[in-house]
Amino acid sequence: MNFGPGQSGDRNTGVQRSADADADAGAALGTGTAGGPRPELPQQAVLTLDADMAVVGGTASVEEWLGLLQAGPRPFQRVPAEVLNVAAQLLAREAGVDGHPASARVHIGSGQWAILQASRMDSTGTAAIPPLAVTIQACPPEARLDMFARTFGLTTRQRELLELAAGGADTNAMAAALGIAAYTVQDQFKQIFDTCGVHSRTTLLALAMGTAQ
Repeated sequence: MNFGPGQSGDRNTGVQRSADADADAGAALGTGTAGGPRPELPQQAVLTLDADMAVVGGTASVEEWLGLLQAGPRPFQRVPAEVLNVAAQLLAREAGVDGHPASARVHIGSGQWAILQASRMDSTGTAAIPPLAVTIQACPPEARLDMFARTFGLTTRQRELLELAAGGADTNAMAAALGIAAYTVQDQFKQIFDTCGVHSRTTLLALAMGTAQ
């Protein structure tokens, strides 16, 4: 249950996609590649773009990330489409056209996700318009849980239980935290198991956190 590489998440102007569309068809959270270990993602990278969306700089791990993202349209083949997406959203925010965050969550295969965020650099150089900086990094656990909950249409209460389970809480601790009975917690998990096609909390969390093989 994987998306193809390079599909991005948050709603953006320009190359416009939505986080809800990202989770469509129940395919947003894949597990590891069959029969092999999950590849390690590169270190956080920063890519800088000028006013013409041309690459003007980047940190050491940028090239590794560029190999994981999809190429942009001509004449921007050297700039990943996902980078152009968040850069376009930043420009839209600056122009007052769209107030959504200049960020996107991107599936890059093997159940791995990345987050891209665009920001404007300080005006310290000679360029009339300061360059854009796009940060690329592995998706943190809390963002994965959010995508998982979106994918399977979990209720607010089920999301709360999932987050508590990810934090290591047992049934009694969850019941106390939410002010509900322990049997209600168990009934809710049974519903979550049915929805997600699993049979235990261990398997559920492995699927949600992208650690299942």
